[in-house]
Amino acid sequence: MPGLGAPVGAPSKACHNCRRRRLRCDRSYPTCRKCWASGEECLGYGTLLRWANAPAVRGKLVGQLVVESSRSSPVKPASVVLAKSPIHIHLSLLDPLLSDLNPRARHYVHHFATAVCQDLVSFDQHDRNPFRAIIPLAGTFDFLEAIIVATGAMHLTALHGYQDQPGRPELVDALVAKDKAIGLLRAAVDRVTPATQAMVLAATVFLINLDLIDSGKGGWQVHIEAASTLMSSLHDPAHELDQSLMTCVDAIAADCLTYRVLGSAISGVALTSWAKHDLTEFFSVLKRAEASSYHCCPPEILQILLSASRLCSNSTAGHGQAEDALSLLHHARSLDVYEWVHNIRGLSAQDDLDTRVNIALAHRATACLYVLLAIPEAAPFASSVDLLVQEVLSHLAAVPADHILLKGTIWPTFVVGAQTDDPAQRAWCTERMQAVWARNPWICPWGYIRTAVQMMRDLWEARDREPVGAGKRNWLLELKSMRDKCLIV
Repeated sequence: MPGLGAPVGAPSKACHNCRRRRLRCDRSYPTCRKCWASGEECLGYGTLLRWANAPAVRGKLVGQLVVESSRSSPVKPASVVLAKSPIHIHLSLLDPLLSDLNPRARHYVHHFATAVCQDLVSFDQHDRNPFRAIIPLAGTFDFLEAIIVATGAMHLTALHGYQDQPGRPELVDALVAKDKAIGLLRAAVDRVTPATQAMVLAATVFLINLDLIDSGKGGWQVHIEAASTLMSSLHDPAHELDQSLMTCVDAIAADCLTYRVLGSAISGVALTSWAKHDLTEFFSVLKRAEASSYHCCPPEILQILLSASRLCSNSTAGHGQAEDALSLLHHARSLDVYEWVHNIRGLSAQDDLDTRVNIALAHRATACLYVLLAIPEAAPFASSVDLLVQEVLSHLAAVPADHILLKGTIWPTFVVGAQTDDPAQRAWCTERMQAVWARNPWICPWGYIRTAVQMMRDLWEARDREPVGAGKRNWLLELKSMRDKCLIV
């Protein structure tokens, strides 16, 4: 992850303000931090438009009209000028889309574009990041603008560890913008139309991301329910969307679907059931968004987790649950992960297929482990759970601790970490999750990871207090019964 204010392709020169004031510019894009700190509007790095034939404002010709001689500067054909000196125009913070924002809010939008959007994908392809592509629409939809500002501010708060400092301006700005976004979004939902529905969905899912960046707690259940309802009608054939917008919506909807499945698997939140045609369409959305999803989890595995979670919640199914659970295990084991990874379309040229395979294998083994935790009587052998723990850990260990795709391993690391009793394995799982959260140059400072680590420690402490000889506690059932629901993805 780039540092605060880190540019996407650093400008070669200082911004116009710093050059005029003879200051050392940090060349952050789209605004330098010196301008932001002083409250000035950064004039950017591109071509600066000046008045021609204007009165001189300095030197001996003050007040006189200066007209350049055509003889000293002959006019060249436009085609020649463009061929020899291509002009690279950068989006300036004076862009009309952002003209109503103050400098701090613009900085938050910039941070959202450079840091948050990078967190939300596997490999950041700057020209193909679906989340970054949606930012220009913020000028049209006020609720989208507010939630982008709030998310950028909250991410900065988490990046610098300001969550416990209520007076920090970044945290205050994040909460104020979030409150504004919720109010505007509530009004937009009341008058939603096919033309606004996609952006209402985007803003709703960004609210979930905001909760994840904060702590993973909060109102994520309500937001997921609202987003799921919007998704059901958004993919109706009657609501045709532009193809470029559809790519963005697919990525956003895929995140929402993943959050919903993983959230219900751990929290036990009773979410509204989907119709069969909805499930078919939703999982085809996951298929279309595979290249950008940082979870690197096959859609079939998410379907298995959803089915297992429903089995766990259905206490009246009787002995038939074990047979259904065994069927899910067989389904998971029959999935060819290698073929799935090598058939994903639209991957970056810098992608790492071997690492994707290892993460997908970890997700597959974790799904099998989850099935046995949800339906314990389905375990073929007494050692089945322990063998799966070792399998998950072996696949996770094949992912380098500094690899950008490590951020897609939080879910399997949490599940296997919560299950193991081995002190060394517990420490290893903690270290890996902290590597994503705070110990890499590309860190993802999302608060839900810190919450997940604390939840693991609480589970270990409760289990270790049990007297010797007592049956092993089923941590999954304990989490499902807790009042405080946390989203771990």
